[in-house]
Amino acid sequence: MLREDYENKFTTLNQPFEIGTPNKNGRLRLREIDIKNLKTDQLYPHRQVIRFNSTFVEVMDSWEFIRGRATALALPMWAALFFAISMFLFAIYSLYFKQVYWSIAIISCLTIGLVYLVYSNYKMAKYDLFGYTHYPIRFNRKTQKVYAFSPQQQKIIELNWQDLRFSAVQEGRFDIELRASLVNEDNIVEEEIIFPFITKIYGKELVDHHLAFFKAYMQGDDLKSIDAAIPEFFDVYNRKETFKESFERVYMQFDGEEIIQQTRPAERDNGIATVAFPLFSLILLRRLGVYFSKIPQWPTHIEKECQIDSNDPYDSTGKQRHLSPLVFTSAEKLILFLGWFLGTSIFIAFLAGLAYLSWNYR
Repeated sequence: MLREDYENKFTTLNQPFEIGTPNKNGRLRLREIDIKNLKTDQLYPHRQVIRFNSTFVEVMDSWEFIRGRATALALPMWAALFFAISMFLFAIYSLYFKQVYWSIAIISCLTIGLVYLVYSNYKMAKYDLFGYTHYPIRFNRKTQKVYAFSPQQQKIIELNWQDLRFSAVQEGRFDIELRASLVNEDNIVEEEIIFPFITKIYGKELVDHHLAFFKAYMQGDDLKSIDAAIPEFFDVYNRKETFKESFERVYMQFDGEEIIQQTRPAERDNGIATVAFPLFSLILLRRLGVYFSKIPQWPTHIEKECQIDSNDPYDSTGKQRHLSPLVFTSAEKLILFLGWFLGTSIFIAFLAGLAYLSWNYR
């Protein structure tokens, strides 16, 4: 996957708002959702709510589901970068005292190539390792505004709820996500927010239920039932997530049942062993991102617009609402360990093979 494709993976900015026609990045709007006729009898916030109160609800965004993958894509290129550096030094050592002109030519070409590799790999992984710990979306029911951190544009988006058009977008072959778009008079998308919940193709009705949660909050009055529909608070406001939280959030992406359910599924997908290596690799990369990234801070004017009443009965600050802990049986732990061990061994053998070939055919 190219860097440009990765950075545009979750956006259709400056492109027509078309239904049934894939855009240049392969994103397909399956249908537009009529917010006016959307029923709110089934609310599906999933496990994405950070804060909840009578003024605003703050949730994660879809970047969470690809956190660590940008760095994972960059790792092979970084390996090639270090290999090129070693060859660069070897070329200098071999040619400097023999043919100075060839040395200068090689040094110049390799320097340009190395600078480009460093820059391109930094651009690919900067949102993961040197960005924000998460990119929240905030819905203010009193001002009827929606605020969002945009990792692609490196800015904060402020939109009016009433101006948004909603659509279900197919991402890849099996995933469907919800998008809110600001469309101009020429039917071009000027701004776009990707909602945090991603469902599978067989659970496509959940996209409507997810949007119903935000419609009920922004346009309804029954905050008690809306609050009751939230299964847990992933409260990472002004703090970094713990290792336990990182593990659960990454694991959720790999379990076909847990990714679309608001509660722990009755049966666990033991096929997880086949992806144990990427699972633990992404956990490691996510932890690196959490360590090096900054906690997002809303601008002062947004915080003023989102002031919470001191006696707000629905203020989730300090409330502990979590699902039951993610517990594995001894057999499941063994399966995960074997999958991780096998994947790691293959990866190490691959690197060792490259090192052997480069040493013997240098």
